[in-house]
Amino acid sequence: MGNSLATSAPPTPGSSSAGAPRILLLEDSPGEAELFCQALALAWARCEPGAKSLRPGVDVQYTGQDALEGVKRQVALQGRNLPDLIVLDLDLPGGASLKFLRELRNDFRLASLPVVVMAWSDEQPSMRTLYGLGMVGYFVKPLHFSDLLTMVRNICQTWLPKNRRQEICLLDKERNT
Repeated sequence: MGNSLATSAPPTPGSSSAGAPRILLLEDSPGEAELFCQALALAWARCEPGAKSLRPGVDVQYTGQDALEGVKRQVALQGRNLPDLIVLDLDLPGGASLKFLRELRNDFRLASLPVVVMAWSDEQPSMRTLYGLGMVGYFVKPLHFSDLLTMVRNICQTWLPKNRRQEICLLDKERNT
C-alpha cells in the first residue's frame, strides 16, 4: 500500500490541508518519489511573502494496482479526496503504467482525471498512444534538482485546477526578472 506524504518540507506521512490540491504520484522508486515531494515543498516555500496558497497533498503509490484500488475506493466514498492530478511514472515494471492508464480511462467515474506522464527518456511508446489513453502532458525526468523544481512547478501551474490553487508560486529567479 502506498504512503500519503504531505508536501511540507521535508515530506512526512500525513494528509493534506482541507481544500488543498491533491496529487496522486505513481512512482515505483521511493527515492524519486521523495525528491518529487521535496521539489514541490521547496517550490511552495519560495512563494511571495504572504501568499495564501494551499500546499498540495501528495499520495504516493508504488504500484499501479494500489493506485487504481485507492482511487476506486475514493470514488466509492462519493468522490471525496479524489486527486486533482495524477503524475504517472511511465517506466513502471512490466508495462504497469499503460495498464493503469487504460484501466483508469475505462472507468467512466475516473476517466476525466488529468494524468501527466514522466519518463527517463522521450523514446517511449508513441505520444499518439499516450494521448489516446488520456494523457494531458509528458515530461522527461530531469537529472538535476533545479530542473526538477521547474518541472514540478510547471506541472502544478498547468494542470492543477485553478479553483484549487489560489496561487502557484514563482521561483525566486523568475520573480526577479
